[in-house]
Amino acid sequence: MFFRVATALLVPIFLFSFALGYWIYNNEQFLNNTKINKKVKIEKNERFSSVYNKIFEGVKTPFLFEYYLKKVKRFPEKMRFGYYKADNITISEFLKNIEEGKESVFKITIPEGFTINDIAIRLKENSDIDVDRFLMLTKDKYFILKLTGNPFKTLEGFFYPDTYFLKTDTTAETFIEQAYMNFKSKLPPDFEEKVNAQGLTFYEGIILASIIQKETFVESEYPIIASVFYNRLRKGMPLQSDPTIIYGLGDKFDGNLKRSHLEDGSNIYNTYMHKGLPPSPICNPSIGAIRGVMEPAKTSYIYFVSKKDGTHIFSIDYQTHLSNIKKYQLSR
Repeated sequence: MFFRVATALLVPIFLFSFALGYWIYNNEQFLNNTKINKKVKIEKNERFSSVYNKIFEGVKTPFLFEYYLKKVKRFPEKMRFGYYKADNITISEFLKNIEEGKESVFKITIPEGFTINDIAIRLKENSDIDVDRFLMLTKDKYFILKLTGNPFKTLEGFFYPDTYFLKTDTTAETFIEQAYMNFKSKLPPDFEEKVNAQGLTFYEGIILASIIQKETFVESEYPIIASVFYNRLRKGMPLQSDPTIIYGLGDKFDGNLKRSHLEDGSNIYNTYMHKGLPPSPICNPSIGAIRGVMEPAKTSYIYFVSKKDGTHIFSIDYQTHLSNIKKYQLSR
């Protein structure tokens, strides 16, 4: 009799324990083995039910999974507000990021010599920033004036080449401000004084640095190429810089610089046809190129030709320049 009573009591307990264990196991398997791709914004003091719906909308979940997260895992007590992104990671990993407040970030690297258009392409590939708005703001005179305090034509030249880690909700405005403030913090404090001594304004100094950056990536040549352009400016000679023409051509440039391009006076960035500096920077220069403008080498060079190894040969007269062209370019 006692045995039958005990059995009658133990069987339901055993079945309940088995069901409970299976339920826990099933939910843990789901957490640890199911991968998701989600972008979730959790507001401060947002209700768990709302957060749950954001995360698991369109996801088939196990029986009473919401209850499991709430009562067993205590997720509502641990979750932290912010922006989170799951890129094919397990639900367990994603929830852990939310519990630890590890907000998702985008990594954007701006190499030396990148243009604003180059940056826009990279933003489109690696972030959620509104690229159209980004491009618009870089030319918006009111935004530029508010940001820099100066009526610059464009923000070209003022994005410091660096790696930026941006939160998912970063706006075009925020990114531009971050890159510009980075530029300001890295710019040598005596930059304006040094370029003024060379006869340039602050903006002209950035323009020249951008041209130097596009002419060479050999840092030791920055001051020498700067001296060539300073010498040309002082003699009233056109700069005759191919990269300025290419910048002015924009999307029309197919990789082949033609004689017609060199003779096109409608291109305001054509420094073969227009003397002096172009109207704006043609890229975002490195500090090395900027220092080249600040402290140019003392030379009499007027010309330079690129060699096969990416370095340049310099000359002071046209005949030597023609010989260098024949030797280093026409012989390729």
